[in-house]
Amino acid sequence: MSVFAIPAPSHRARPARSNNGISLVHRAAQRGVVLVGVAVVLGIVLLQVIDKAGGGGGSGSISPPVTSSSASTTKPASTDAGRPPAEVRVLALNGSGVNGAAATLANELRGKGYSIAGTGNSPLQNGTTVACRVKFEKEATALATTVGVGTEVTTFPVPDPAGSEASDCVVIRGK
Repeated sequence: MSVFAIPAPSHRARPARSNNGISLVHRAAQRGVVLVGVAVVLGIVLLQVIDKAGGGGGSGSISPPVTSSSASTTKPASTDAGRPPAEVRVLALNGSGVNGAAATLANELRGKGYSIAGTGNSPLQNGTTVACRVKFEKEATALATTVGVGTEVTTFPVPDPAGSEASDCVVIRGK
């Protein structure tokens, strides 16, 4: 019986290579980088779509109305308080020049139960104003209180601001 010794390899094993000479590990890494890049681009696009739908306020155009449902079906105990916030459609406008101020205002009001009719920009102004249509005087006062200290209630502008056709009140956040 003879024993043959298997000689040790004199060179290191090479990584598996595809037809064009790129290692399979590098190809997998390249695919991963491409997938991450696609995910980032897709995320940016989706954020832009959400920002426009939610009311970016910095684009100079009026965003379409965003509807919100209210689970509450109760009416206020007294008619002196006016309509509940869910029944008041508000157009939030940025008159401060700060990018996104209308969207921030819309989100604050939405959080307080108001229905947002849209967002957009207005000419720059000092101070924040609330203007509501005729027969929404009580709602204007309540809305001004909700917006914050120093908010002034004014008459609804004539002609109507662009995009206010579906709104009961317009809030302009100024400088």
